[in-house]
Amino acid sequence: PMLVTPNARINGFPVPLRWGHNVIPAPPGVHHIEIAVPWIWEQGKAQITVDNRYHPAPPVYYASPFSSFSKGAIDHRPVKNPGLLGLLLILTPVLVVILAVVAFALFG
Repeated sequence: PMLVTPNARINGFPVPLRWGHNVIPAPPGVHHIEIAVPWIWEQGKAQITVDNRYHPAPPVYYASPFSSFSKGAIDHRPVKNPGLLGLLLILTPVLVVILAVVAFALFG
């Protein structure tokens, strides 16, 4: 299980979510959906508008980012977690320094 679950606001009203499939009944109309993951601050914010006035609402897919500095991804079709490049750019210099310290300690 994940440590935190995403939060949603539909037309400004909080709606509890869990990771995975969620069914949220909504009356016909145009609905503004905002999703974010709470941690130190709200991370992975993403928003979408859903119109179910004339047809059933299409599914909404959300993916949280790999790093807290990226936005989340949201769409009516499956999405991938954004921010992998940013995470790698943050971690690569840290790993290089750690490897350099270890190499220096082992081989002097």
